Amino acid sequence: MIFDLGEMLAGNYEVRCLLGAGGMGQVFEALDHQLDRRVAIKVASAGPAVSLLRQEARALAAFRHPSLVTVHTLGAHRGVDFLVMERIYGLSLGRHLSTRFDSRSAPDIDETIEVITAIAEGLAVVHRAGLAHRDVKPDNVMMTPDHRIVLMDFGLVLPEYHVASQTRIAGSPPYMAPEALDNTVQPGAGRLLDLYSLGVVAFEMLTNTLPVAGENVAELYDHHHTQPVPDVRTRRMGVPARLAELVSELLAKSPNDRPQSAEAVAWRLRAMQGGIREAQQAVTLVPESDELRVLIAEDNKDVARVLQFYVKQILGDSVKIETAADGEAAMAAIRRREPDLLLLDLHMPKMNGIEVCMALRGERLGERTTIISVSAGAQDDDRQLLYQLGIHHFVEKGTALKERLSTAIYDAMGIDKRSESVTRF
Repeated sequence: MIFDLGEMLAGNYEVRCLLGAGGMGQVFEALDHQLDRRVAIKVASAGPAVSLLRQEARALAAFRHPSLVTVHTLGAHRGVDFLVMERIYGLSLGRHLSTRFDSRSAPDIDETIEVITAIAEGLAVVHRAGLAHRDVKPDNVMMTPDHRIVLMDFGLVLPEYHVASQTRIAGSPPYMAPEALDNTVQPGAGRLLDLYSLGVVAFEMLTNTLPVAGENVAELYDHHHTQPVPDVRTRRMGVPARLAELVSELLAKSPNDRPQSAEAVAWRLRAMQGGIREAQQAVTLVPESDELRVLIAEDNKDVARVLQFYVKQILGDSVKIETAADGEAAMAAIRRREPDLLLLDLHMPKMNGIEVCMALRGERLGERTTIISVSAGAQDDDRQLLYQLGIHHFVEKGTALKERLSTAIYDAMGIDKRSESVTRF
């Protein structure tokens, strides 16, 4: 690692953990001691990445928008430049889509419009400043617990008049416009590269496929020049005509045929939102009954059995209990039928407890489910994120588990301890 855990940067930022790493550098979580807050520290590895880091800092420092990450400052430590940014909690759109499609549950139309609108609004701010992002893709979009959609990673951002002078391919090829692969971008047309990429993201959200197929740049280039733009409705039924038409326009081969501003795209998407809400739901829920349903998400079979025993003692033998041994199984159970109570272990295979909560928020599931975290111990950061997700009940595994669990259930579900009657809402 470039910095060691516990190392103090510039006498103020204490490195806590590594959040991610790539060819261009590393991102750490750190504690800002002066302001007592968590921040993200981005560090460039070496060479060209250092100038890109400074470029990103200058670009983002000029922006203030919910769809863009906030930059705090640029510093140096041991001769290494670092960028201090807002710490974004959540999942990448790429991870969210992978989870959804692995469970055969595509994002609904309304969710797709909401996400693409937010990205378009962020791009509109960037483009008004005369800049182009150049790497719009799901992995560079974060989804937070409070429903912010945040465009990340501005390492490739360039003034529009510089985009046309680039001699090397920069970006992620499956999301790149034909003219970017051809190196025929016209001066001032950088924003149209971003709009093409936005169209690819929309297409992928709707279909779980990319509009242009290819294992490498040469195959992508050939596909662009030999195949027409696919209609999203040929890969997913029920996409509204206005949305399908906009996606096709964004994916137009010629930049002149695309919408000419992200602001116009956002305006058109906002106009669609009200008219199609609830039109395309990915999940059909089983009607509610008076039966109290509990889901226990716990990978340890012995602990799961103990929790089942305690739940029946607390809520009675008539309660309906289902178990899930990992996060993906828990999500599948919730999609089939939402429980009244979810006992959720934070440390599970495939999807951990926090990822399950994020997926629930993203899919708008479990809004009436009471969730109690039952875990060996939650870190402060975990609790902070869970609080943001609306989970306020934590039970630590160990001695006196039954007493702590019963107190949490009574409090969370509105049970009168004297009558042990459940208040259903």
